Amino acid sequence: MMTIGILLMAGRGERLESTLPKQYHLLGDRPLYLHTLERLLAPAQLDQILLVCEKSYLERVRRETAAYEAVRAVVGGETRQESSYLGLLAAPKETRYVLIHDAVRPFVSTRILQSNLSAVQLHGAIDTCIPSPDTIVHAPGGQWIESIPQRSGYWLGQTPQTFSYQLILNAHEQARKKGTIGRSDDCSLVVDLGHKVGVVEGEKENFKITTAYDLEMARLFLNNFYISTSLVN
Repeated sequence: MMTIGILLMAGRGERLESTLPKQYHLLGDRPLYLHTLERLLAPAQLDQILLVCEKSYLERVRRETAAYEAVRAVVGGETRQESSYLGLLAAPKETRYVLIHDAVRPFVSTRILQSNLSAVQLHGAIDTCIPSPDTIVHAPGGQWIESIPQRSGYWLGQTPQTFSYQLILNAHEQARKKGTIGRSDDCSLVVDLGHKVGVVEGEKENFKITTAYDLEMARLFLNNFYISTSLVN
């Protein structure tokens, strides 16, 4: 039985305000997504990694990853949900567990990855989350606050999210039958099935690069990250 990684990288990155999707911008001397790929390869616990990318970038990704064993690029969809589903369909039939990660979270640690892969064997579905450092407010429409819940009960979701393969595939197929589309989170589809999702604590360093500011912060952070992780790992 196999454990597969799916790296979602079909996004167009409109919020970066660039014609080049953020995952292909340089971080140091390499495209951002290659840093993320190498983080997933580091624990050597994934039997194969699928890179789900936009069709127009497929050949580029295949060239840039030709030297990596057990890495395969496949075409994604118009939405994150569709890309995740297409990645699942591309997985080998022997797949037992699948770890799904954003290509634009290049600083995911070995600890987070290993914790996900251990916890999924107990719970079947795992989300990586961090406690919210700020007060959470509920303000529908963004004009008036309706409630201020206790922060201690709310966490911020990250990736990876890791699942029993059959569970997450069923969650996607049920969502498609119901016409539930446009979800940006695989765990929400599992919750819709009534299945519990366990939590692995993430790290603030595992941030998502979405804007130009995030990309600049990542460039500043890069050297310190690899120095610190090389000492730990």
